[in-house]
Amino acid sequence: MNNVVGQAVVGPDLYGRSAEIASLWDGFAGGDHLHMLAPRRVGKTSLMLELRREPRPNWHVAYVDVEGAESPSDFVATVISELASAPAYRSWLEAMSWGRTVGDLWAQLRGAQISIPFLRVELKSALGSEWADAMDRLQARLAALPEDDGRLLIIVDELPVLIARMLRRDGGREDVELLLAKLRAWRQSPALRGNVCTLLGGSIGLEGILRREGLSALINDLVPFRLPSWERKTATAFLRQLGRDHNFELGDDQIGQMLDLLADPVPYHVQLFFQGVHAKANGDAGILTETHIAAVFADTLTGSSGTPHLDHYGTRLETALDAESYAVAQNILALSSEARGAAMSDIAKLAEGREALVRSVLNELELDGYVYQHDKRLSFRSNLLRTWWRKHRLGTEW
Repeated sequence: MNNVVGQAVVGPDLYGRSAEIASLWDGFAGGDHLHMLAPRRVGKTSLMLELRREPRPNWHVAYVDVEGAESPSDFVATVISELASAPAYRSWLEAMSWGRTVGDLWAQLRGAQISIPFLRVELKSALGSEWADAMDRLQARLAALPEDDGRLLIIVDELPVLIARMLRRDGGREDVELLLAKLRAWRQSPALRGNVCTLLGGSIGLEGILRREGLSALINDLVPFRLPSWERKTATAFLRQLGRDHNFELGDDQIGQMLDLLADPVPYHVQLFFQGVHAKANGDAGILTETHIAAVFADTLTGSSGTPHLDHYGTRLETALDAESYAVAQNILALSSEARGAAMSDIAKLAEGREALVRSVLNELELDGYVYQHDKRLSFRSNLLRTWWRKHRLGTEW
């Protein structure tokens, strides 16, 4: 098994997620449209790509990453381009009744070898302000798919990033509302039911973004699917197998120390820790000590070299939250980063006069895996993130 760090993991290297994959497919088989709720770095994209890599029989899967998209026309172009990557769907799309501009584009490209990125750019330009009409036409075409052609799963990754970006622009709220209404119409269409399913997800919370805009009703038909971090026993088994496969077998005490320091066994963080201790011991597990493990945590993971791996926890809040909510989040996280966490009574003081806002931000921080409540206190879920946050966001060394 490879220790894949920083990239999506699929196939034999995707560890400990067979139950989640089976649960996802069972939901789609029942006609559910799912909203994947997952903290950062627990493997959301890996699961999505695994669904595409090995679909169940009689299923076609289109994976659409819209993190780099900027507009609804960009979104629609990305979806159509991904569908066109399958030869059967490309001929099906070329035969559709499009508006004149898009129809002319398909006519020009018919039979030609084209790259998906090129098609996306050309379609985005051709769609322009007619993107909503294109979504209606695509919905009608999907409804006409023969049942014996199989069922279609459309996965949309990083939709919240696109929504947040659109909302920051003039007129963006209207575009967001129309785009999400069109997607809801797909999900609610009796003609598509059972034949086309969708899976939406992202590295920031969609529900919180829409709640602040009063648009939550546009996704209330989605079935939540929560993807947590590994359980400790899964992380332990992963480290044992990885050690065996790399001739770097870790003892129970060493694994226990690593997982105690992390507190929350986020798969990516476990992989980073293994990479760090392997390098520290020059690949020789026989010389690895408690001091080595502690040094990797303090210097490599939560030191300056850990910033590229952890700084996104801060920047994603800047993307997901407006200025006032972001300031509240910073205050909550500063209080929660103390070794014992923050008393909920202190969080309540912070909320005086703006209870609804603080409650909303707190809910988002909990859903996104930053903090959790226990014994009337609020603490960071990850000790790795807590330690790094204090060093690099608050300038405190503990």
